[in-house]
Amino acid sequence: MREASISQLWGRAWDLFKVNWLLFVGFYVLLVIVIFISIIALFLGLVFLRFLILSFIDLRFFILGFIGLSSFIVSFIGLLIVPLILTPAFVRAGYLVARQGQLSFGEVFRDLSSLLKIFVYELTLLLILWILLRMTHLGWWASDILVVAGLIILFILSLFGWAAPYYVLSRRAGIFSAIGQSFSLTWRNFSKVFVALLSVIGLLLLGFLLLELGILMKVPDLILLIGWLLCGLWLLVVVPMSYVFWPLLYLALTGEEGASHS
Repeated sequence: MREASISQLWGRAWDLFKVNWLLFVGFYVLLVIVIFISIIALFLGLVFLRFLILSFIDLRFFILGFIGLSSFIVSFIGLLIVPLILTPAFVRAGYLVARQGQLSFGEVFRDLSSLLKIFVYELTLLLILWILLRMTHLGWWASDILVVAGLIILFILSLFGWAAPYYVLSRRAGIFSAIGQSFSLTWRNFSKVFVALLSVIGLLLLGFLLLELGILMKVPDLILLIGWLLCGLWLLVVVPMSYVFWPLLYLALTGEEGASHS
């Protein structure tokens, strides 16, 4: 893929999003629905699960306790589906769109081994952060230091490890060697990757800033509604576009062939 500026890559991401908007919006809505149901189920589980213990004393509490247990199970399944299937599928969808231009829903799940590898990569990052958070119990002074260290590590991993999933999807590396190649690619193109990361963060923050536009409305009941609507519509476009933007950047930096510009 030919060399391109960050603005050109965003323009290309917008063009590809328009061609595949139904696929990406469908994925995004499905992701939001699963997360929303999982959170509601978790809340219901926390409210009603205590009745399960009381059912051993009085069977009249059994139904409420069963609702709580069922809600916890639904919440667990939903929260498991998101990182195991939906998020890796979103990553693969963006990569395939960047490579071939158009994509069908079924093609995203055609290579389950790639989805599993992306999940393992993301799980590895989460385990690193989890270990740091668990170490905060060492003491109040260590807690503050490790929280800051965790945030710094998260930023470094986001900055240097972004290309690892695409090395895996392109079959150029395994999971752990892909991380090393991603660090090497970023180091050689640090300024461009850093600007790219800032552009993604800036666009996402702009969506949340749209919430403040509701303050300009004189009718109080519309303030929150319009703010959330503007933010939701903005993220509905920007989030899927970002999943196309990153593999486009990867293809531009590695010189691999991408989708036609026609």
